[in-house]
Amino acid sequence: MKIIASGTFDRFHEGHKYFLEEAFKRGHVMIGLCADTMLTKKVCAEKIYPYEKRKNDLTDYLTSKGYIYGKDYIIERIEDKFGFADDVKDIDAILVTPEVRKNAEEINEVRKAKGWNTLDIVEISFLRDEKGVISSTKLRQLE
Repeated sequence: MKIIASGTFDRFHEGHKYFLEEAFKRGHVMIGLCADTMLTKKVCAEKIYPYEKRKNDLTDYLTSKGYIYGKDYIIERIEDKFGFADDVKDIDAILVTPEVRKNAEEINEVRKAKGWNTLDIVEISFLRDEKGVISSTKLRQLE
């Protein structure tokens, strides 16, 4: 199975690890990494690490877990909420958190209009600690 797992992956943290591990449980992971241009309206956008740093942090983690680029996963720069989901036909599922489920539903509408299979939408909840949801936004706000 090929599954999409997209995000900003800023200040790589336990929530990101949880999200990705859920994807790897399901198959080959097609990681969509948000381009800097997508992030200008996020909270504390000026503090978000540049694309290359976020990609390096992500790759370092995946390598440390023994995942092999090409065999277990790929990383693609995405420029909009559709990423490569409306360009690549051979995909089975998309992993989402509640805040972006709507995007996955829109992706499926585009895929359906093309006569392609719709993606199984796998929704997982956010990882929490004693302070609540673990998020990059909170980490940026604390700096």
